Amino acid sequence: MDFKKSETLQNLTRAFAAECQDGAKYQYMADEATQNQMSNVSTILKALATNEMSHAKVFMDMIEKHHKGGVNLINIEASYQMQCGKLEELLKIKGDIEKKEAEEIYPKFAEIARKEGFADIAKKFEEISKVEKYHSEIFYKLDKLIKKNQLYSCEMEKLWKCVNCGYEDLSKQAWDKCPLCEKNQGYVKITFNE
Repeated sequence: MDFKKSETLQNLTRAFAAECQDGAKYQYMADEATQNQMSNVSTILKALATNEMSHAKVFMDMIEKHHKGGVNLINIEASYQMQCGKLEELLKIKGDIEKKEAEEIYPKFAEIARKEGFADIAKKFEEISKVEKYHSEIFYKLDKLIKKNQLYSCEMEKLWKCVNCGYEDLSKQAWDKCPLCEKNQGYVKITFNE
């Protein structure tokens, strides 16, 4: 199949745009977490933003590899969710979007790519869908911890660690201010143990 006329080119372009948008949105969410003194949540969101931009680069690389003679203009029609709200309101929504990419969108794009004869592109969609599944789990866990007010507390003792200085303490609740370096509670490492 001629790549320039393929549905795979359209899907790669849609996926590129979506990953760029997700990268930007997660960076905005990270900025809000920083403003709310949730430094470690911000670090998690920045890592997700970096992942999304890396996915966009993979899709761009696939377009460049298969689109011989350069890329001028690729017309696509797509809809993108533009959620607004506070960090706590967006976590589940972002988890749902990542889950849909992982379980529906990218597997479908992989199937189309494979049918059109682009096995290498199909493999990229399949691998990225695995990462998106992991991202959805992170968003769901953060959402659950924040809604249950358990980001820095739990029912049983656990080891809390300051990501700034390394101070550790075994207790049911993290400190408000690190006893060693005096950084705020936002520097406590977030763990997702149930």
